[in-house]
Amino acid sequence: MNRDRANDREWTAAMASLVLALLVSVASPGCGRSEDTAASLSAQPSVRGTQIQGAISPTNASSASGANVLSAVEMAKLLARPDLVENGFLRPGFDKLSAFKYELYEVYSETNAGRAMLRSNDTIPPEIKAYDGKRAVVTGFILPLRTRRGVVTEFLLLRDQGTCCFGAQAQINHFIRVKHPPGIKPDEPVPWKVSGTLRVGETYVQGYLTGIFQFDAESVVELPQGLGAP
Repeated sequence: MNRDRANDREWTAAMASLVLALLVSVASPGCGRSEDTAASLSAQPSVRGTQIQGAISPTNASSASGANVLSAVEMAKLLARPDLVENGFLRPGFDKLSAFKYELYEVYSETNAGRAMLRSNDTIPPEIKAYDGKRAVVTGFILPLRTRRGVVTEFLLLRDQGTCCFGAQAQINHFIRVKHPPGIKPDEPVPWKVSGTLRVGETYVQGYLTGIFQFDAESVVELPQGLGAP
């Protein structure tokens, strides 16, 4: 029992460090990503490729790059956009799921061994909260978190492959934490289509804010390169 608790604490710390690196660190060009433990995160291969094309939102555009950021009116229109339905699953797309501001800041506590905690004063829009518990399908790129017996059973579904190693800095609504017990074997850096029940809401693990989107996946399908439209 004590060993299980220690493993859980180690995995939680690794997960929190990964999320912190995604959200608040400027990664170097050579950063890496990836059997049973979260310690394998540091040994994962680097991601590469092109961003899944979608609308430019306040969270994925940089004023320094000259990109056009959505106005409040345009963002409201995007959030109110009716979703396509695919085989009974709503298809919101990352352009919609990331089309709102959710800025984080670090909080340090002596009771937490000096490790930074992530917090936000922003709120998830009601249009996005409405997806909680709904069956949805979202396309993105895979960053493995846990493997078991040679297959990936838990991973982050990323809006684009530039989230860590290049491009704009990641935001917390740029990824979905996915659990898929049957497991998959990602190989080439191609987009994947995930279908299942979407959970929306702040997720805290031992005090760490680790995400606002989760997927209980029913199906995880690899797509050919170039078919990554949201």
